[in-house]
Amino acid sequence: MSDRRFFAERPYLEDLARRALARASDASLSFLDSHGGSLMRVTLEATSTLPRTVRLETGACQAPYGLTTRELQVATCMAGGLTTPEIAAALGCTRRTASTHAEHVLTKCGLRSRAAVATLITALQAHTLPVPAEALVLPPALAEVLSSTPRPPSPPPPQPHPITVGLIYPDGPTASGVDHLHMRQGALLALDELEQRGGPAGRRVRFALRQATPDALPAALEEMIVSGAHAVLLGNQPAQAAREALALAADAGTPIMHSMIAPSLTDAVFHNPRTLGHVFQATADESSYLRGFLRTLGLLKTSGSWRPRGRRLALLLRRSTITEVLSEDLRDAVSAAGWDLAVAESVDEQHTSWEQIAERLEEADPDAVFLSVMPEPVLRRFLEATTELRSRSLVHTAWAPTTPGFTERLGPLAEGLMWSTVVGVRESSVSDVFAQRYHAAYGVPPGLGAAAVHYDLVHVLAAAWAAVDRPWNHLGVQRYLRSTPHHGVAGTYSFSGRGQRGLAYPDDDATDPALAHPHLTYRIRHGRHRLLT
Repeated sequence: MSDRRFFAERPYLEDLARRALARASDASLSFLDSHGGSLMRVTLEATSTLPRTVRLETGACQAPYGLTTRELQVATCMAGGLTTPEIAAALGCTRRTASTHAEHVLTKCGLRSRAAVATLITALQAHTLPVPAEALVLPPALAEVLSSTPRPPSPPPPQPHPITVGLIYPDGPTASGVDHLHMRQGALLALDELEQRGGPAGRRVRFALRQATPDALPAALEEMIVSGAHAVLLGNQPAQAAREALALAADAGTPIMHSMIAPSLTDAVFHNPRTLGHVFQATADESSYLRGFLRTLGLLKTSGSWRPRGRRLALLLRRSTITEVLSEDLRDAVSAAGWDLAVAESVDEQHTSWEQIAERLEEADPDAVFLSVMPEPVLRRFLEATTELRSRSLVHTAWAPTTPGFTERLGPLAEGLMWSTVVGVRESSVSDVFAQRYHAAYGVPPGLGAAAVHYDLVHVLAAAWAAVDRPWNHLGVQRYLRSTPHHGVAGTYSFSGRGQRGLAYPDDDATDPALAHPHLTYRIRHGRHRLLT
Protein backbone atom coordinates (compact mmCIF):
# COMPACT_ATOMS: atom_id res chain seq x y z
CA MET A 1 0.00 0.00 0.00
CA SER A 2 1.42 3.42 -0.90
CA ASP A 3 1.90 6.11 1.76
CA ARG A 4 -0.59 8.32 -0.10
CA ARG A 5 -3.31 5.65 -0.05
CA PHE A 6 -2.59 4.74 3.56
CA PHE A 7 -3.08 8.30 4.80
CA ALA A 8 -6.04 8.87 2.45
CA GLU A 9 -7.84 6.03 4.25
CA ARG A 10 -6.86 7.46 7.63
CA PRO A 11 -7.22 11.26 7.39
CA TYR A 12 -7.58 11.48 11.15
CA LEU A 13 -3.86 10.64 11.60
CA GLU A 14 -2.78 14.08 10.40
CA ASP A 15 -5.19 15.72 12.83
CA LEU A 16 -3.93 13.42 15.55
CA ALA A 17 -0.33 14.56 14.92
CA ARG A 18 -1.37 18.23 15.11
CA ARG A 19 -3.17 17.63 18.40
CA ALA A 20 -0.14 15.86 19.81
CA LEU A 21 1.98 18.91 19.02
CA ALA A 22 -0.59 21.13 20.74
CA ARG A 23 -0.29 19.28 24.05
CA ALA A 24 1.27 21.11 26.96
CA SER A 25 3.47 18.12 27.73
CA ASP A 26 5.24 15.36 25.83
CA ALA A 27 3.03 12.69 24.24
CA SER A 28 3.84 9.00 23.86
CA LEU A 29 1.07 6.57 22.93
CA SER A 30 0.26 3.50 20.87
CA PHE A 31 -3.00 2.00 19.58
CA LEU A 32 -4.41 -0.24 16.83
CA ASP A 33 -6.01 0.89 13.57
CA SER A 34 -8.44 -1.29 11.59
CA HIS A 35 -9.24 1.01 8.65
CA GLY A 36 -9.28 -0.77 5.28
CA GLY A 37 -9.71 -4.20 6.84
CA SER A 38 -6.04 -4.63 7.89
CA LEU A 39 -4.79 -4.25 11.44
CA MET A 40 -1.97 -1.75 11.98
CA ARG A 41 -0.06 -0.69 15.08
CA VAL A 42 0.22 3.12 15.29
CA THR A 43 2.86 4.65 17.58
CA LEU A 44 3.13 8.39 18.17
CA GLU A 45 5.74 10.39 20.08
CA ALA A 46 5.69 14.19 20.37
CA THR A 47 7.89 16.66 22.26
CA SER A 48 6.71 19.82 23.98
CA THR A 49 10.14 21.48 24.06
CA LEU A 50 11.42 23.62 21.22
CA PRO A 51 11.77 22.75 18.44
CA ARG A 52 8.54 20.73 18.73
CA THR A 53 8.56 17.49 16.76
CA VAL A 54 6.18 14.57 16.23
CA ARG A 55 7.09 11.06 15.14
CA LEU A 56 4.31 8.77 13.84
CA GLU A 57 5.17 5.16 13.03
CA THR A 58 2.86 2.45 11.63
CA GLY A 59 3.28 -1.24 10.94
CA ALA A 60 1.20 -4.37 10.40
CA CYS A 61 0.51 -6.42 13.54
CA GLN A 62 -1.27 -9.54 14.77
CA ALA A 63 -4.46 -9.27 16.82
CA PRO A 64 -3.95 -10.41 20.44
CA TYR A 65 -5.67 -13.62 21.58
CA GLY A 66 -6.94 -14.32 18.06
CA LEU A 67 -9.55 -11.58 18.28
CA THR A 68 -11.11 -10.37 15.05
CA THR A 69 -10.99 -6.71 14.08
CA ARG A 70 -14.65 -6.32 15.08
CA GLU A 71 -14.03 -8.03 18.41
CA LEU A 72 -11.13 -5.64 19.08
CA GLN A 73 -13.47 -2.70 18.47
CA VAL A 74 -16.03 -4.23 20.86
CA ALA A 75 -13.29 -4.84 23.45
CA THR A 76 -12.26 -1.18 23.09
CA CYS A 77 -15.86 -0.11 23.77
CA MET A 78 -16.10 -2.50 26.72
CA ALA A 79 -12.84 -1.08 28.13
CA GLY A 80 -14.26 2.41 27.58
CA GLY A 81 -17.26 1.69 29.83
CA LEU A 82 -20.05 1.26 27.23
CA THR A 83 -22.99 -1.08 27.84
CA THR A 84 -24.08 -3.63 25.23
CA PRO A 85 -26.87 -1.35 23.83
CA GLU A 86 -24.36 1.54 23.68
CA ILE A 87 -21.82 -0.67 21.89
CA ALA A 88 -24.46 -1.69 19.34
CA ALA A 89 -25.36 1.95 18.69
CA ALA A 90 -21.71 3.01 18.45
CA LEU A 91 -20.74 0.28 15.99
CA GLY A 92 -24.01 0.23 14.01
CA CYS A 93 -24.95 -3.38 14.75
CA THR A 94 -27.75 -5.19 16.59
CA ARG A 95 -27.69 -5.74 20.33
CA ARG A 96 -27.50 -9.50 19.77
CA THR A 97 -24.41 -9.08 17.55
CA ALA A 98 -22.77 -6.78 20.09
CA SER A 99 -23.55 -9.25 22.90
CA THR A 100 -22.12 -12.15 20.88
CA HIS A 101 -18.91 -10.24 20.17
CA ALA A 102 -18.59 -9.36 23.87
CA GLU A 103 -18.93 -13.03 24.84
CA HIS A 104 -16.25 -13.95 22.29
CA VAL A 105 -13.89 -11.35 23.79
CA LEU A 106 -14.31 -12.74 27.29
CA THR A 107 -13.93 -16.36 26.13
CA LYS A 108 -10.87 -15.84 23.89
CA CYS A 109 -9.07 -13.74 26.50
CA GLY A 110 -10.02 -16.04 29.37
CA LEU A 111 -11.62 -13.20 31.31
CA ARG A 112 -14.79 -12.99 33.41
CA SER A 113 -15.56 -9.27 33.64
CA ARG A 114 -15.58 -6.09 31.63
CA ALA A 115 -13.19 -4.54 34.17
CA ALA A 116 -10.67 -7.25 33.36
CA VAL A 117 -11.11 -6.47 29.65
CA ALA A 118 -10.37 -2.79 30.35
CA THR A 119 -7.19 -3.72 32.23
CA LEU A 120 -6.02 -6.04 29.44
CA ILE A 121 -6.72 -3.64 26.57
CA THR A 122 -4.90 -0.83 28.38
CA ALA A 123 -1.92 -3.05 29.21
CA LEU A 124 -1.64 -4.24 25.60
CA GLN A 125 -2.23 -0.72 24.20
CA ALA A 126 -4.85 -2.44 22.05
CA HIS A 127 -7.50 0.29 21.85
CA THR A 128 -8.68 -0.15 18.26
CA LEU A 129 -9.95 2.57 15.95
CA PRO A 130 -12.32 3.54 14.49
CA VAL A 131 -14.56 3.87 17.54
CA PRO A 132 -16.49 6.90 18.90
CA ALA A 133 -13.66 8.18 21.09
CA GLU A 134 -15.78 10.95 22.67
CA ALA A 135 -18.10 8.38 24.22
CA LEU A 136 -15.37 6.25 25.77
CA VAL A 137 -13.17 6.41 28.83
CA LEU A 138 -9.68 6.20 27.32
CA PRO A 139 -6.13 6.69 28.63
CA PRO A 140 -5.66 10.48 29.03
CA ALA A 141 -3.01 10.94 26.32
CA LEU A 142 -5.01 8.97 23.77
CA ALA A 143 -8.26 10.69 24.73
CA GLU A 144 -6.70 14.13 24.34
CA VAL A 145 -5.21 13.59 20.90
CA LEU A 146 -8.44 11.96 19.68
CA SER A 147 -10.59 14.78 21.01
CA SER A 148 -12.22 16.98 18.35
CA THR A 149 -11.50 20.07 20.49
CA PRO A 150 -7.79 19.95 21.28
CA ARG A 151 -6.28 22.32 23.80
CA PRO A 152 -4.70 25.44 22.34
CA PRO A 153 -0.94 25.12 22.12
CA SER A 154 0.85 26.17 25.26
CA PRO A 155 3.16 29.18 24.95
CA PRO A 156 6.80 28.26 24.45
CA PRO A 157 8.89 28.28 27.62
CA PRO A 158 10.73 31.56 28.22
CA GLN A 159 14.18 31.57 26.68
CA PRO A 160 17.18 32.57 28.81
CA HIS A 161 18.49 36.06 28.12
CA PRO A 162 21.10 35.77 25.35
CA ILE A 163 24.77 36.61 25.83
CA THR A 164 26.34 39.37 23.74
CA VAL A 165 30.08 39.46 23.06
CA GLY A 166 31.64 42.66 21.76
CA LEU A 167 34.51 42.27 19.28
CA ILE A 168 36.70 45.29 18.47
CA TYR A 169 39.49 44.77 15.96
CA PRO A 170 41.80 47.31 14.31
CA ASP A 171 40.96 49.43 11.29
CA GLY A 172 43.17 51.78 9.28
CA PRO A 173 47.00 51.56 9.19
CA THR A 174 47.17 49.53 12.41
CA ALA A 175 45.16 46.77 10.71
CA SER A 176 47.90 46.01 8.18
CA GLY A 177 49.15 43.00 10.14
CA VAL A 178 47.86 39.61 9.00
CA ASP A 179 47.29 38.47 12.59
CA HIS A 180 44.30 40.82 13.10
CA LEU A 181 42.27 38.94 10.51
CA HIS A 182 43.05 35.60 12.12
CA MET A 183 42.26 36.90 15.62
CA ARG A 184 38.82 37.95 14.41
CA GLN A 185 38.22 34.72 12.55
CA GLY A 186 39.31 32.62 15.53
CA ALA A 187 36.87 34.45 17.80
CA LEU A 188 34.01 34.09 15.29
CA LEU A 189 34.70 30.38 14.90
CA ALA A 190 34.43 29.89 18.67
CA LEU A 191 31.21 31.92 18.83
CA ASP A 192 29.71 29.81 16.06
CA GLU A 193 30.63 26.63 17.93
CA LEU A 194 28.98 27.92 21.11
CA GLU A 195 25.80 28.72 19.20
CA GLN A 196 25.77 25.28 17.59
CA ARG A 197 26.03 23.68 21.04
CA GLY A 198 23.16 25.71 22.47
CA GLY A 199 25.29 28.29 24.25
CA PRO A 200 26.68 28.43 27.81
CA ALA A 201 24.03 27.15 30.25
CA GLY A 202 21.49 27.14 27.40
CA ARG A 203 21.88 30.84 26.58
CA ARG A 204 22.19 31.83 22.95
CA VAL A 205 25.31 33.78 22.04
CA ARG A 206 25.29 36.90 19.87
CA PHE A 207 28.13 39.19 18.91
CA ALA A 208 28.64 42.79 17.89
CA LEU A 209 31.66 43.39 15.66
CA ARG A 210 33.37 46.76 15.25
CA GLN A 211 36.53 47.85 13.49
CA ALA A 212 38.22 50.86 15.04
CA THR A 213 41.24 53.03 14.37
CA PRO A 214 43.35 53.87 17.45
CA ASP A 215 41.60 57.25 17.75
CA ALA A 216 38.17 55.63 17.59
CA LEU A 217 38.95 52.81 20.03
CA PRO A 218 37.75 54.59 23.23
CA ALA A 219 34.38 55.45 21.65
CA ALA A 220 33.98 51.93 20.25
CA LEU A 221 34.68 50.36 23.63
CA GLU A 222 32.28 52.73 25.39
CA GLU A 223 29.59 51.91 22.81
CA MET A 224 29.99 48.18 23.47
CA ILE A 225 29.72 48.60 27.23
CA VAL A 226 26.76 51.01 27.13
CA SER A 227 24.88 48.75 24.70
CA GLY A 228 25.04 45.90 27.22
CA ALA A 229 27.78 43.62 25.93
CA HIS A 230 28.55 40.98 28.55
CA ALA A 231 32.25 40.95 27.60
CA VAL A 232 34.53 42.61 25.06
CA LEU A 233 37.48 41.18 23.14
CA LEU A 234 40.07 43.62 21.83
CA GLY A 235 42.43 43.11 18.93
CA ASN A 236 45.96 44.48 19.08
CA GLN A 237 46.10 48.27 19.10
CA PRO A 238 48.94 50.73 19.82
CA ALA A 239 49.72 50.74 23.53
CA GLN A 240 48.82 54.40 24.05
CA ALA A 241 45.41 54.01 22.41
CA ALA A 242 44.70 50.86 24.42
CA ARG A 243 45.67 52.55 27.71
CA GLU A 244 43.38 55.50 27.01
CA ALA A 245 40.46 53.26 26.07
CA LEU A 246 40.84 51.10 29.18
CA ALA A 247 41.11 54.18 31.38
CA LEU A 248 37.79 55.47 30.04
CA ALA A 249 36.24 52.05 30.66
CA ALA A 250 37.36 52.03 34.31
CA ASP A 251 34.67 50.99 36.81
CA ALA A 252 32.53 49.48 34.03
CA GLY A 253 32.88 45.95 35.37
CA THR A 254 32.32 44.39 31.94
CA PRO A 255 35.09 41.80 31.40
CA ILE A 256 37.58 43.00 28.78
CA MET A 257 40.06 40.51 27.35
CA HIS A 258 43.00 41.06 25.02
CA SER A 259 46.33 39.58 23.95
CA MET A 260 48.39 42.78 23.77
CA ILE A 261 51.80 42.63 25.49
CA ALA A 262 52.68 46.23 26.38
CA PRO A 263 53.90 46.15 30.02
CA SER A 264 52.10 49.44 30.69
CA LEU A 265 48.72 47.72 30.28
CA THR A 266 49.28 45.20 33.06
CA ASP A 267 50.99 47.89 35.15
CA ALA A 268 47.76 49.92 35.01
CA VAL A 269 45.68 46.94 36.15
CA PHE A 270 48.17 46.08 38.89
CA HIS A 271 48.12 49.61 40.32
CA ASN A 272 44.34 50.09 39.90
CA PRO A 273 42.72 46.75 40.81
CA ARG A 274 39.48 48.36 41.95
CA THR A 275 38.77 50.25 38.74
CA LEU A 276 40.53 47.98 36.22
CA GLY A 277 39.96 44.59 37.82
CA HIS A 278 37.75 43.63 34.86
CA VAL A 279 40.67 43.71 32.37
CA PHE A 280 42.42 40.41 31.63
CA GLN A 281 45.49 39.83 29.43
CA ALA A 282 45.94 36.43 27.80
CA THR A 283 49.73 36.44 27.74
CA ALA A 284 52.92 37.44 29.51
CA ASP A 285 54.21 40.92 28.64
CA GLU A 286 56.91 41.96 26.18
CA SER A 287 59.77 41.83 28.68
CA SER A 288 59.48 38.02 28.64
CA TYR A 289 60.74 37.97 25.07
CA LEU A 290 64.18 39.34 25.95
CA ARG A 291 64.51 37.02 28.95
CA GLY A 292 63.59 34.07 26.74
CA PHE A 293 66.09 35.26 24.11
CA LEU A 294 68.90 35.34 26.66
CA ARG A 295 67.94 31.91 27.98
CA THR A 296 67.88 30.44 24.47
CA LEU A 297 71.30 31.90 23.62
CA GLY A 298 72.70 30.20 26.71
CA LEU A 299 71.16 26.86 25.74
CA LEU A 300 72.41 27.07 22.16
CA LYS A 301 75.90 27.99 23.30
CA THR A 302 76.03 25.23 25.92
CA SER A 303 74.83 22.61 23.45
CA GLY A 304 77.45 23.66 20.90
CA SER A 305 74.85 24.30 18.19
CA TRP A 306 75.86 27.98 18.11
CA ARG A 307 79.39 29.32 18.51
CA PRO A 308 79.40 33.11 18.88
CA ARG A 309 82.53 35.03 17.91
CA GLY A 310 82.35 37.07 21.11
CA ARG A 311 79.82 38.20 23.69
CA ARG A 312 78.26 41.23 22.02
CA LEU A 313 74.50 41.76 21.77
CA ALA A 314 72.34 44.41 20.13
CA LEU A 315 68.89 45.35 21.47
CA LEU A 316 66.29 47.07 19.28
CA LEU A 317 63.46 47.85 21.69
CA ARG A 318 60.02 49.07 20.66
CA ARG A 319 59.61 52.69 21.73
CA SER A 320 55.82 52.49 22.08
CA THR A 321 55.89 49.71 24.68
CA ILE A 322 59.31 49.67 26.40
CA THR A 323 59.71 52.51 28.90
CA GLU A 324 63.08 53.90 29.99
CA VAL A 325 62.78 52.18 33.37
CA LEU A 326 62.01 48.84 31.76
CA SER A 327 64.77 49.38 29.22
CA GLU A 328 67.25 49.74 32.07
CA ASP A 329 65.95 46.52 33.64
CA LEU A 330 66.44 44.70 30.35
CA ARG A 331 69.96 46.06 29.97
CA ASP A 332 70.72 44.76 33.45
CA ALA A 333 69.36 41.36 32.44
CA VAL A 334 71.77 41.30 29.48
CA SER A 335 74.70 42.07 31.76
CA ALA A 336 73.60 39.50 34.34
CA ALA A 337 73.54 36.85 31.61
CA GLY A 338 77.20 37.59 30.85
CA TRP A 339 76.79 39.53 27.61
CA ASP A 340 78.15 42.93 26.57
CA LEU A 341 75.68 45.43 25.16
CA ALA A 342 77.08 46.63 21.84
CA VAL A 343 73.96 48.49 20.66
CA ALA A 344 70.77 49.54 22.44
CA GLU A 345 68.30 51.45 20.28
CA SER A 346 64.74 52.59 20.91
CA VAL A 347 62.96 52.10 17.60
CA ASP A 348 59.64 53.31 16.24
CA GLU A 349 57.85 50.68 14.20
CA GLN A 350 56.38 53.28 11.84
CA HIS A 351 59.12 55.86 11.32
CA THR A 352 62.52 54.24 11.89
CA SER A 353 65.12 54.33 9.10
CA TRP A 354 66.14 50.69 9.06
CA GLU A 355 68.99 51.41 6.67
CA GLN A 356 70.58 53.67 9.31
CA ILE A 357 69.96 51.04 12.00
CA ALA A 358 71.63 48.46 9.75
CA GLU A 359 74.69 50.69 9.37
CA ARG A 360 75.07 51.03 13.15
CA LEU A 361 74.69 47.29 13.56
CA GLU A 362 77.35 46.66 10.90
CA GLU A 363 79.75 48.92 12.79
CA ALA A 364 79.03 47.22 16.13
CA ASP A 365 79.17 43.72 14.60
CA PRO A 366 77.15 41.97 17.37
CA ASP A 367 76.97 38.20 17.77
CA ALA A 368 73.19 38.35 18.09
CA VAL A 369 70.44 40.92 17.61
CA PHE A 370 67.19 41.13 19.56
CA LEU A 371 64.34 42.90 17.76
CA SER A 372 61.11 43.66 19.63
CA VAL A 373 57.73 42.58 18.28
CA MET A 374 57.14 44.32 14.95
CA PRO A 375 54.34 44.17 12.38
CA GLU A 376 55.23 41.96 9.44
CA PRO A 377 55.71 44.82 6.91
CA VAL A 378 58.14 46.51 9.31
CA LEU A 379 59.95 43.25 9.99
CA ARG A 380 60.34 42.74 6.25
CA ARG A 381 62.03 46.16 5.89
CA PHE A 382 64.40 45.33 8.74
CA LEU A 383 65.34 41.97 7.22
CA GLU A 384 65.89 43.56 3.80
CA ALA A 385 68.22 46.14 5.36
CA THR A 386 70.26 43.59 7.35
CA THR A 387 70.83 40.84 4.78
CA GLU A 388 74.63 41.12 5.04
CA LEU A 389 74.62 41.29 8.85
CA ARG A 390 72.46 38.18 9.18
CA SER A 391 75.04 36.11 7.32
CA ARG A 392 77.19 36.22 10.47
CA SER A 393 74.91 37.41 13.32
CA LEU A 394 71.97 35.58 14.86
CA VAL A 395 68.78 37.66 14.62
CA HIS A 396 65.77 37.10 16.87
CA THR A 397 62.30 38.60 16.71
CA ALA A 398 58.90 37.67 18.17
CA TRP A 399 55.27 36.91 17.33
CA ALA A 400 54.98 38.08 13.69
CA PRO A 401 56.10 34.70 12.25
CA THR A 402 53.13 32.97 13.94
CA THR A 403 50.85 34.11 11.10
CA PRO A 404 50.07 31.50 8.43
CA GLY A 405 52.09 31.83 5.23
CA PHE A 406 54.86 33.89 6.84
CA THR A 407 57.73 31.92 5.31
CA GLU A 408 56.03 31.85 1.90
CA ARG A 409 55.51 35.62 1.89
CA LEU A 410 59.04 36.49 3.03
CA GLY A 411 60.80 33.73 1.12
CA PRO A 412 64.64 33.78 1.51
CA LEU A 413 64.42 36.77 3.87
CA ALA A 414 63.00 34.46 6.56
CA GLU A 415 65.75 31.85 6.29
CA GLY A 416 67.73 31.47 9.52
CA LEU A 417 65.50 33.85 11.49
CA MET A 418 65.06 32.90 15.15
CA TRP A 419 61.74 33.88 16.71
CA SER A 420 59.64 33.16 19.76
CA THR A 421 56.18 33.57 21.19
CA VAL A 422 54.93 33.63 24.78
CA VAL A 423 51.63 32.10 23.66
CA GLY A 424 51.37 29.74 20.74
CA VAL A 425 50.20 26.43 19.36
CA ARG A 426 52.14 23.21 19.75
CA GLU A 427 51.29 20.03 17.88
CA SER A 428 48.62 18.04 19.73
CA SER A 429 45.31 16.33 19.09
CA VAL A 430 43.52 19.44 20.38
CA SER A 431 45.39 21.80 18.05
CA ASP A 432 44.90 19.39 15.12
CA VAL A 433 41.11 19.42 15.59
CA PHE A 434 41.12 23.22 15.85
CA ALA A 435 43.22 23.54 12.68
CA GLN A 436 40.80 21.29 10.79
CA ARG A 437 37.77 23.32 11.91
CA TYR A 438 39.48 26.60 11.10
CA HIS A 439 40.54 25.43 7.65
CA ALA A 440 37.04 24.11 6.96
CA ALA A 441 35.56 27.50 7.91
CA TYR A 442 38.02 29.83 6.16
CA GLY A 443 39.98 27.76 3.66
CA VAL A 444 43.37 28.63 5.16
CA PRO A 445 45.43 27.26 8.08
CA PRO A 446 45.20 29.14 11.39
CA GLY A 447 48.91 29.68 11.93
CA LEU A 448 50.70 29.28 15.26
CA GLY A 449 49.22 32.04 17.41
CA ALA A 450 46.60 34.72 16.83
CA ALA A 451 43.62 32.65 15.68
CA ALA A 452 43.98 30.08 18.45
CA VAL A 453 44.41 32.69 21.19
CA HIS A 454 41.21 34.59 20.39
CA TYR A 455 39.37 31.32 19.80
CA ASP A 456 40.47 30.28 23.29
CA LEU A 457 39.47 33.60 24.89
CA VAL A 458 35.88 33.14 23.74
CA HIS A 459 35.83 29.68 25.31
CA VAL A 460 37.42 31.06 28.49
CA LEU A 461 34.49 33.46 28.78
CA ALA A 462 31.99 30.72 27.96
CA ALA A 463 33.32 28.58 30.81
CA ALA A 464 32.93 31.52 33.19
CA TRP A 465 29.36 32.24 32.04
CA ALA A 466 28.41 28.60 32.44
CA ALA A 467 29.76 28.64 36.00
CA VAL A 468 27.93 31.75 37.26
CA ASP A 469 24.21 32.30 37.69
CA ARG A 470 23.91 35.15 35.17
CA PRO A 471 26.29 36.44 32.49
CA TRP A 472 25.73 39.99 33.71
CA ASN A 473 27.08 39.00 37.11
CA HIS A 474 30.38 40.66 36.22
CA LEU A 475 31.93 40.23 39.66
CA GLY A 476 31.17 36.51 39.57
CA VAL A 477 32.74 36.21 36.11
CA GLN A 478 35.82 38.11 37.28
CA ARG A 479 36.23 35.86 40.31
CA TYR A 480 35.95 32.78 38.11
CA LEU A 481 38.57 34.07 35.66
CA ARG A 482 41.01 34.84 38.47
CA SER A 483 40.61 31.48 40.18
CA THR A 484 40.05 28.88 37.45
CA PRO A 485 42.68 28.01 34.81
CA HIS A 486 41.40 27.18 31.34
CA HIS A 487 43.14 24.70 29.07
CA GLY A 488 42.81 25.77 25.44
CA VAL A 489 44.31 25.19 22.03
CA ALA A 490 47.22 27.55 22.76
CA GLY A 491 47.92 26.34 26.30
CA THR A 492 46.68 27.27 29.75
CA TYR A 493 45.14 30.64 30.65
CA SER A 494 45.43 31.39 34.36
CA PHE A 495 45.47 35.24 34.59
CA SER A 496 47.51 34.92 37.79
CA GLY A 497 50.47 36.97 36.59
CA ARG A 498 51.11 40.56 37.59
CA GLY A 499 48.19 42.73 36.53
CA GLN A 500 45.95 39.76 35.68
CA ARG A 501 48.08 38.58 32.80
CA GLY A 502 48.86 35.09 31.64
CA LEU A 503 52.02 33.28 32.69
CA ALA A 504 54.93 32.19 30.50
CA TYR A 505 57.00 29.17 31.45
CA PRO A 506 59.79 29.27 32.55
CA ASP A 507 59.99 33.09 32.44
CA ASP A 508 57.61 33.52 35.39
CA ASP A 509 59.29 30.79 37.46
CA ALA A 510 55.96 28.99 37.60
CA THR A 511 56.17 25.97 39.87
CA ASP A 512 53.68 24.12 37.68
CA PRO A 513 54.26 24.34 33.91
CA ALA A 514 50.69 23.12 33.38
CA LEU A 515 49.43 26.51 34.63
CA ALA A 516 51.40 28.60 32.12
CA HIS A 517 51.96 29.06 28.41
CA PRO A 518 55.26 27.54 27.29
CA HIS A 519 57.63 30.17 25.88
CA LEU A 520 58.31 28.64 22.46
CA THR A 521 61.38 29.47 20.37
CA TYR A 522 61.79 28.50 16.71
CA ARG A 523 64.31 28.89 13.94
CA ILE A 524 63.29 28.97 10.30
CA ARG A 525 65.16 26.43 8.19
CA HIS A 526 64.31 25.67 4.56
CA GLY A 527 60.98 27.42 4.88
CA ARG A 528 59.87 25.52 7.99
CA HIS A 529 59.56 26.54 11.64
CA ARG A 530 61.88 24.28 13.66
CA LEU A 531 61.16 24.23 17.41
CA LEU A 532 64.29 24.92 19.48
CA THR A 533 62.94 25.28 23.03
